[in-house]
Order: sequence, then C-alpha cells, then structure tokens
Amino acid sequence: MKALIYEEPWKMTLQDLPKPELQPGEVLLKMESVGICGSDVHGFTGESGRRAPGMVMGHEVVGRIVERAEDVSERAIDQRVTVFNVLSDHAPSPEEGDPSFLNKRVVGVNLGTRGAMAEYLALPARNAIPVSEDIPPEVSVLAEPVAVALHGFHRIEGKAITPKSVAVIGSGTIGLCALLVARSRSIESVVVLDPIGEKLERAKSFGGQTIQLDPADDCSQISGKIEAELGHKPDLVIDAVGIEASFDQAVEMVAEGGAILLIGNLAQKVDLPLQTVVSNEITLVGTYGFDLKAFEQAVEILPGIQSELATFIEGHCTLEETPEVLTQLAKGERQALKIVIDFD
Repeated sequence: MKALIYEEPWKMTLQDLPKPELQPGEVLLKMESVGICGSDVHGFTGESGRRAPGMVMGHEVVGRIVERAEDVSERAIDQRVTVFNVLSDHAPSPEEGDPSFLNKRVVGVNLGTRGAMAEYLALPARNAIPVSEDIPPEVSVLAEPVAVALHGFHRIEGKAITPKSVAVIGSGTIGLCALLVARSRSIESVVVLDPIGEKLERAKSFGGQTIQLDPADDCSQISGKIEAELGHKPDLVIDAVGIEASFDQAVEMVAEGGAILLIGNLAQKVDLPLQTVVSNEITLVGTYGFDLKAFEQAVEILPGIQSELATFIEGHCTLEETPEVLTQLAKGERQALKIVIDFD
C-alpha cells in the first residue's frame, strides 16, 4: 500500500509499505477521506513536537471495512465507518471508565500508532464507528472536531452550570463546531466573536449572533458589546483560541457565577486574574479531545448539521499532493477551514 512517512520537520515521503496484518479483534479499513487537522500542520513543521520520524500521520478518518479478524462479528464487510481515534490496550471494564483516559495513544499522533495518511488502516473493531451512507465521507470526517466541542459541553453540563447563553471566542473549526453543538442543544442565544468578518459571516449563516472584535477595544469594551447584543452577560464563555487576550476577554465577559470552557491552548501559559475569578465565582473548566460518549453523539447529530459542516470543506487533495498542501498551509500560502485527502 502507499503511505506517507514523516521523515523530519517539513519532509514527508510517499512509500510502499506492506498492507497491515490483522490482529485478533481488528478490522482493516480502506481509506475514503482523511481530514488534514491543524495539529497535523504543526506536527509536520516539528513545532508541536508531537510527531516522530518514521510514523504515518492522520487521525480524522472515514473508510470502509474490507477485512475483519475471525473473532469480529459486530462490524460488517463494506461498512462505512469513522474512527474513534483514542486507542486502549483492551476493551475497558465499567470500573476502568472512559477509554480516552486509560492512555493517550491517538491514531496518527503518538509514536507506535499508524495513522490514516495511507491507503489502509488496521485498528480495533470497537474503534470503528458506523456512519450513515447518506452523508458524504468528507463530511463524516468532521465528526472528530464536533466531538471535541461536545466533550466540552459534557464537561460543563450538570457540573458547573447548565448554560442558557453562550459566547464563543474564535470562529475557526472548533469555535464553529461549538456553535453547532450549542444550537443542537437548543441553547437560547449564542454569540460568536472574531476579528475576521469573513469568518463571522459563516457563523451568522449557522444561526449565531456575531460581534467583530476590534483590536483597539479593551476587555471591558468587548464585554459591553456582548451585553448590548444579548441583553446580559453570557453564563458560559468558550475560549476556542487559547491566548492571553482571549482568556482575559473571557474572564471579563462571563456572568457572575458563570463558567469558562478552555478548549484552545495556543499559549502555554496565561496570567490568571485571580481576584476577578474568585470574587465573581467563575468556574474554569479545561477540556481536551473527547471520549467515546462524545464521539458517538457527534456521529448521531451529523445528519442534522451536515449541510453546515459541508461548508467547512474548502479544498481537496490526493495522498501524493499532501506534503505540498501541508507546506502551503504551514507557510500561510494557503488558507482553508478544512482540506480533505481523497482516496480512490
């Protein structure tokens, strides 16, 4: 099979590898669509330090089952599936809990895993989640970022607050998915903030209220604009950016007794305005990735949001073209919300 091998920062080569041999409990997928994630771009350049030479990257996956181990009966040949990409060494018992916390081995991210930038991928059958034949495979790829947003809501709901109004800082892939998830949960009002007007137009078309951030505005001015838009401060703010400025904005704009969901993490550290957080009883909740529950729910809600998700796809490429596409994205020579690798 053909596969892209990460050699070193800024270098991938297309190589011929043996098709994976199935282990007990596994299925073999023939790739249909693989999404290029922002983390793939940062891994390609070496800046994230989360990709190792010799590995195959790619963790946003849709494919068809073409083989299954003799002991697998719960998945069918030719079934279209997406991939819950967090691997565990065994099927967890109820006492062990969520498999996403047994370890952090992610398909195409951690050394020792083989990713989806290849013609075939072998993985445990329990990680192959069936998806509808009525949804294009490139759209089903987006179950992964939808699951990231859903997991964040699960971390909040019933623990910190049950949000009735939400502000989302950042209208990239995760911010827009947070808007779609909020809408699917019938949250009364959702406002999206971003300095780029073109991005906000998409958020508006998805049913969100929007505020274009002005670099000249300080945090109190931004908070005032939100209060004018909603009539009150939001009880949940989702920071889908993760830098000092967005965190400061979140603390200023959230209602007293509200919560801030931290999904973006571009900055390694931010200053904490401790007095404001304490005196306003603000709950800070970090969220990372997703669990199986969130991923399965993401697949369930895909039919209701597929038309919006389809607009995320702004480019296609072949496996052979992928290194050049990653280079263009990393250098800023190409802009796209989502580019998908297509397979024959």
